[in-house]
Amino acid sequence: MRQWLVLVLCLGCLQLPAQVKAPDLSPGQQGPGAEDPLALGKKAMQHGDVKGGEAFFTKFVKENPESAEAWFYLGGCEIGLKNFEAAIQDFQKVLALKPDAWVAHNNLSLAYAEKADWAAFDKERAIMKDARDKNLPGVDKTSGDIIDEFSVNGEDYEVRYFYTLHGTYQVRYMILHFGKDGKADHWIEVESLDVDQGTYKALHPKEAAAGGRVYTMDTMLANGNQGLIKFYESEPTYETVRADAMKVLQGQSKPSAAMSPGKK
Repeated sequence: MRQWLVLVLCLGCLQLPAQVKAPDLSPGQQGPGAEDPLALGKKAMQHGDVKGGEAFFTKFVKENPESAEAWFYLGGCEIGLKNFEAAIQDFQKVLALKPDAWVAHNNLSLAYAEKADWAAFDKERAIMKDARDKNLPGVDKTSGDIIDEFSVNGEDYEVRYFYTLHGTYQVRYMILHFGKDGKADHWIEVESLDVDQGTYKALHPKEAAAGGRVYTMDTMLANGNQGLIKFYESEPTYETVRADAMKVLQGQSKPSAAMSPGKK
């Protein structure tokens, strides 16, 4: 999959497939002109040589076990090689050295999702939610976390979670498919439009006052057309979202007829 490189070297933004630089996990700032000791490993990853990157970072952490950044990139290589248990151990090393490396918690979520270890997945997501609820230093509240990736009928999908409901449709989860040009061509959204909240507030006033909302799952095309899959009377867990999306992607259930942009 292409996503392992995105996951490790950057955090995705919804301006697909825009990327931002990974956070600084090094112990100090390098001076002007200083050579990056991890440059060879990063270059291997950038060129898709995940095995070469793994070899480089494995050797590096043996010689420099206190390098949180090296452990971070090694974990990314292990994800690329589908060595998820090794990746989990690497990201746990990162957190032991740098407890506020929130991106390591995100990457642990993905590794646990790949293993279908939902108890561990939920624990990592709870850690991230708590950090965001408390506005802890360095935690990002607006970008989408890459929390899972999977294949259906030979097609790859990437899943993003938004702590702050995102965009016009106020998206919580987005399950993306990318075309050969690297751009998202269709996806599934779990969204919570304000227009859908009136009945929920009337029926569940206490829950609504505490921030509860009603959600829908919709299919979306790049041209703006969409189709309704189902309603949720409250926010669904990711396991529920994944199972419902799988049914659609596998053809076991079908959304309603495509609708015009903005109409539901």
